[in-house]
Amino acid sequence: MSNRLSLRHVETIRAVILSGSVTGAATRLHVTQPAISNVLKDAEERLGYHLFDRRGGRLVPTPLADLLFEEIERSFTGLDAINDYCQQIQQTHRRRVSVACTPAFSATVFPEIAKTYSQEHSQVFFSIHSRDAQHVAAIVNSRKADIGFALDVPAVPGVKSEVIGELDLYCYLPALHPLAAHPSLTAEQLCNEPMIRLSRMEGVDDIVDHAFAAVGGTPTPVAECPAAISACAMVAAGLGFTLFDLLPLSLLESSGVVARRFEPRCQLVYRAYWLDSPNPHFDPAPMIALARKALSNTLSSRKPL
Repeated sequence: MSNRLSLRHVETIRAVILSGSVTGAATRLHVTQPAISNVLKDAEERLGYHLFDRRGGRLVPTPLADLLFEEIERSFTGLDAINDYCQQIQQTHRRRVSVACTPAFSATVFPEIAKTYSQEHSQVFFSIHSRDAQHVAAIVNSRKADIGFALDVPAVPGVKSEVIGELDLYCYLPALHPLAAHPSLTAEQLCNEPMIRLSRMEGVDDIVDHAFAAVGGTPTPVAECPAAISACAMVAAGLGFTLFDLLPLSLLESSGVVARRFEPRCQLVYRAYWLDSPNPHFDPAPMIALARKALSNTLSSRKPL
């Protein structure tokens, strides 16, 4: 590519994707609509491919634009973090610790980690990035997080990891579902039930596919969610069942959802991720130890509904 995109191009592309229109992008960036159109045209000429399709008055990102947007968002996450840190420097002398973790872990396990860590290390300010497992490792690798906690993903060069726990797989069902009367459920019992799949980026689907292989393949999916909490919410609405560990269970009390052990036994592996280079401002070992203990405590308090 002979002509590179400028920050103005990147800001404009992001604004159009977030707002869905030239008008919305112009409002977000406080410029005129013709200015947005001209920048978009110039960006496409520099890139050599189209970024948007017009459908019913809206600008719909092309698949290539979606890929570009993922990288743009990672960059803006870093920029937002810098701006936040600038404010912290002005307002407080607390030491900033940036943590990336999956939504279920963030909502159920990390609060205990943060509480204990802040008691043992005074003047700490936590910055939390909630992402899927693969993005957790990527955020750590890009130095936007000091440490990450997520499901097991393929090794990322330059990122070290350590297992902090292995959790059994459970089946989440609506409480009034006929199969909810069973203490455990097999792949054969579930093979004809509508299934809410977790995103393949979480790595859970490979385990589920293997478990159902002996009964002819996985059930027909009715939805795919990027996060276990969202999938469990769809279970509560009666859309189908999903398979995950017990972490989201405490968030589902009185929601009409039950969890039953899944057979054959399958486990999800949770890891801590950190950069394989000396960091004089952050030692991952104390937080890893706290994470292992907090994960164990969280599981011991979870009783299937």
